[in-house]
Amino acid sequence: MINSSIETVIEGAKQTVKSARRWIKPLARLGYAAKGTVYFLIGTTAILVALGRRGKAADFTGVFIQIFQEPFGGALLAMLTVGLIGYSLWCLVQAIMDTENKGKTIFGIITRLFYAGVGIVYVGIAWSAVQLLMRIGAVREGDKPEQEWTARFLRLLPYGRWIVTIVGAGFIGFCFYELRRAFGNKDRILKTERQNPTEDLLATRIAQIGITARAAVFALIGFFLSRAGIYFDPKRVRGISGVLGTLVQEPYGPWLLTIVAVGLISYGIYMLFLSWRRRIDLAANNQSRG
Repeated sequence: MINSSIETVIEGAKQTVKSARRWIKPLARLGYAAKGTVYFLIGTTAILVALGRRGKAADFTGVFIQIFQEPFGGALLAMLTVGLIGYSLWCLVQAIMDTENKGKTIFGIITRLFYAGVGIVYVGIAWSAVQLLMRIGAVREGDKPEQEWTARFLRLLPYGRWIVTIVGAGFIGFCFYELRRAFGNKDRILKTERQNPTEDLLATRIAQIGITARAAVFALIGFFLSRAGIYFDPKRVRGISGVLGTLVQEPYGPWLLTIVAVGLISYGIYMLFLSWRRRIDLAANNQSRG
């Protein structure tokens, strides 16, 4: 009975996706462009921190606030919000339609659930932008929101601290997966609609730099999260801005932060490339296998 209900829901979702086909592809491309823009700006602000021109690195919310304060910032942030919603929608489509041919094996199901999880995360990120546009509630940047969520999980005794620790380890595991993907088959990171050897080689190198830098940042986020679980201390948690701020305080910190910042800018360029050239299929495509 339960399996039948799940299949019915999935089939209904697939029909909805098919009926919205004409809107999903442009929204997916806009989504990659929006994600790339945010990472590009995070990397740019990190370079300013390394140069002593800015006091604190930005995360997603910090970038939203920065954009909102610029001339025509409301319109720009609204476009970015639509893009992020489009990206979250595309992630959910990847999970439902199995666009990447992950299949129904255990690994395939876990991967598709991961796509769905990323989509939900980006809904939350887009909601922060909506709050800022609509002036609903308090929009905060920095590590406080992550620390508060961690504190809630830690209070889920007796398993809270283990959940936090395992999620942190999951972040680190994800980073190893990303590095394997980055330095494996080129088509796994580009999935282009058409072949152009020169452009594809350049895009691959930029993507590898960007994915490596983002993996390093997320690995540190996972490390701090696991440590918060082990020591039962949510104040040990660091988000993107907190990790970048930690790097600059290390020996040769400005140089280290500059390297990571250039990598995040590269990741942003990689996402912008995908918005232009990525193959957007609403049905599984054997060419994307791997």
